Amino acid sequence: MNKEILRMVQSSIGRKWIVAVTGVLMIGFVVVHMTGNLQMFAGTPDKINGYAHFLKSYPLVLWSFRLGLLATAALHIWGTISLARENRMAKPVGYAVAGRKSRLQVTLTSVTMVISGSILLGFIIFHLLHFTAQMVDRSYASMEAVVGGVTMPDVYRMVVTGFSKPWISIFYVVAMALLFSHLRHGAASVWQTFGLRDRNSAQLIEMGSWILAAVLFFGFSSIPLAVLFGVLKL
Repeated sequence: MNKEILRMVQSSIGRKWIVAVTGVLMIGFVVVHMTGNLQMFAGTPDKINGYAHFLKSYPLVLWSFRLGLLATAALHIWGTISLARENRMAKPVGYAVAGRKSRLQVTLTSVTMVISGSILLGFIIFHLLHFTAQMVDRSYASMEAVVGGVTMPDVYRMVVTGFSKPWISIFYVVAMALLFSHLRHGAASVWQTFGLRDRNSAQLIEMGSWILAAVLFFGFSSIPLAVLFGVLKL
């Protein structure tokens, strides 16, 4: 069994499956995360504060989920970099001109995915330091709200305070644009890896990938932009 797993990991097909499966898992997380964050628009701070408090009420589940997500991201990054390196090292000797162009396009696409993914990794680290660890702005630690007689962190105030700084909001929106590009290509590639893409479904898959990426981009970007333009305020 261990030999079979090792053989799968060493093969390019196996690593493509690892990248695809971990990509699907992370897309699912991003969709759920965005849905929770959009409670900022619920009309009352109690909604997002209560949601955050609910998540923190189950630390074992929350940290198990976080560690699982971290392992998933690590596998995804390893697989993507490994495949990109393999594509870059492959020499198009003996191919026709069209074949060389196709190989070059694949290599450039994989390298672009690695670059955008690396920048997104940096953004995720900053995001965790910003709101989760509260190391970017120490004042977050003193922000509290009372919901239903229970004292909890005032997440609504933290978000509005954080995104009131233009450079932070701009950084988040730029990161979401990179996420849009990364997910648009990745979501479409998943179907090909799973062997579910053909001439008949290609156009539908491309359209679905664009729609998914656009929804996530506008969903996440709407919060910092709403703060900057005064739609969300204290």
